[in-house]
Parts: sequence; structure tokens; C-alpha cells
Amino acid sequence: MKRTGRRIVSALPALAAVAACVIVIVAEDACILAQPSGQVLRIPETRPTILHASTVPSETSVLTRWPQTFVVPVELIDPTVRIAYAAFIDFDSLRNDGLVAQPSHSDFEQANTVGGTRTLTVAIPEPDPGRCHKVEIVVALRLASEDDAKHSHTPDAPGGDIATWFYNPNGDLGGCPALDAGIDASLDAADASEGGTQ
Repeated sequence: MKRTGRRIVSALPALAAVAACVIVIVAEDACILAQPSGQVLRIPETRPTILHASTVPSETSVLTRWPQTFVVPVELIDPTVRIAYAAFIDFDSLRNDGLVAQPSHSDFEQANTVGGTRTLTVAIPEPDPGRCHKVEIVVALRLASEDDAKHSHTPDAPGGDIATWFYNPNGDLGGCPALDAGIDASLDAADASEGGTQ
């Protein structure tokens, strides 16, 4: 065999190795291109959270004057989601009573959403000013039902949040429904009347 033939034969294994590497690299790139992911990453559902320190009027004092509207800022992980909300006065689950109006929904709009915060503006008719009342606004992605008070007060998974106010023109908590959220039970009448002129 001539020297040239020997050189070619001895170079064949090296050429085969290089060719195999090139094929592997091309095949890897082809696999990446041939298998694009068609799925869009979705944000998992997370309950809306009321920014209690920013509600208007404040939840920390007894209301002595009825506001025209209640402003409830709601923090959302996904600001584009639709949320449900319902307003209650003196909610009573045993009597299935207290729903002020049919629950409403809030969709994403530039006017009501800044960053991850959606602002709800809720008008609630004034109750009898002759006694103390507990006012609540429930916020959720979905409510368990929109047909009755008891289930409209119950958020579906992944949960929700409630803003709570107490209204009494006298400025005290006498005769108020149970103090279970949104106000300090040690608040006395003097402090309440000073801070409750919202």
C-alpha cells in the first residue's frame, strides 16, 4: 500500500470521531428547535389581600358619619384577574341576613389598577342611624354563592379577605355586633369620637 493510502486509512478514525461530534451537536440543536414549549407560564391563583391600613374610611375607629363610598384597595399577585366582592351590614349567618346588594365583580382596567393594587369604590346605603352597625366588604376571586347572604360571605378557594367598620353616630361601641375583626375592643368612646368623623 502506498504511503498516501496509509495516511488516509490512519486518518479515518479521527475523521469519524469529528463527524460524530458534529452530528451530535447538530442533533442536539435540532432537538431543541424541534420541541418548542407551547405552554405559557401561568401565575397560580392567590387570594386577594385588602390593604387594611389604606381603606377609606379607616377601619380603626368608629364611624360617626356615613361615608358616600367605601374605598377598598386590594393587592393582587396577578393584577389582571377578575375579583368578586359583596357588602354586608350586620351579617348574620344563622338568619342568612345582611347582604346589602347582589355581589359585584371588578375586572382589570387601567383606571382601577395601579401596579398590583386594584381599588374598589363601593356605595352602601346608610342603615338606621339609631343604633350601632357592623359593615363588611368581602373580597375574593370567587364567592361560594351569589344567591344568598351566607354563601356570598364565604370566599371560594383560594380564599379572600374582609374589611370591617363599625358605624354609630354616638361614637361608641354600645350595642355593636360582635367585635371579631377590624377594630380594637379596648377603644373607648372618647378615642372613637375623636377618630370617627370620617
